[in-house]
Amino acid sequence: MPLAENYFLYLPDNRLCSAWGCTAVSTGHTKIPPHSIYPPIRHPDDHHFDWKRGRILQAYQVILIADGRGMFEFGRRGKTQLVEGGSIVLLFPGVWHRFAPDPELGWTENWIECRSAAFDFARAIGLIDPARPVLPSGPEFAAIFDEIHDRAVEDGLKNQPVLSTLGLQLLALLSQQQEGASAAPADRLVERARVLLMERCADQMPVEEIARELGVSYSDFRRVFKEKTGASPKQHQMALRIRRTQDILTNTDKPIKEIAALLGFSSAFHLSTQFQDLMGCSPSEYRRRSGSLGE
Repeated sequence: MPLAENYFLYLPDNRLCSAWGCTAVSTGHTKIPPHSIYPPIRHPDDHHFDWKRGRILQAYQVILIADGRGMFEFGRRGKTQLVEGGSIVLLFPGVWHRFAPDPELGWTENWIECRSAAFDFARAIGLIDPARPVLPSGPEFAAIFDEIHDRAVEDGLKNQPVLSTLGLQLLALLSQQQEGASAAPADRLVERARVLLMERCADQMPVEEIARELGVSYSDFRRVFKEKTGASPKQHQMALRIRRTQDILTNTDKPIKEIAALLGFSSAFHLSTQFQDLMGCSPSEYRRRSGSLGE
């Protein structure tokens, strides 16, 4: 829901927020009408900029341009990109930038600024990239910014920990977007297979059926799966079954024979043998240990 009034909020460092790798230090919402002076002169000196000089921040800033259009320049060479309504502009610490709406159209900007080890890590492994600062948005981003604004306007200082976790949610969406765009076909095949194996780990369906469902030969499927995970599909399936066995042993009194039938083992002996191989103890011993830990 659009905000009726513009606002901005600046927050101090917070030890609690830094413990989970993200501290929200500012947030705001501004609607810039056509033919307005930009940027408005109302922010602290370290955040205000004029077009000639541009600006360098010491934190990350995620900006949702909800509507309108404008220009964004960044980096040493001043690379220019068009920013359409519905775009995310991601600002990086230490990177020069400047931006402005089209004077004929204006725009609506929403932002949150974070000091964040989680953002640092995502940058280090290529999930966010200073060379690609203008990114597509979607309704999920708008929904998160709606909650950011609600929390900030209600009581920004009190809600700073929640605002910080909302910054992490934005990072998760941005990282997921990049990971999906760059994933190789083999990676997507393996991830889909892992989902199917997890969903059906209790079925007695052979893993060869998963390969047929995914439209590949079993030999190719097994080779790619092992390259990507370090285990064959059957080994992965068995590990999932043993993990489910652990849960049932810990939280129920079901006999081993019944657990074996529930999880697709051919017999209680089959379950016990596989469990011993992977866990180093029998199911009964594991249950006794789990029970003593809960006392």
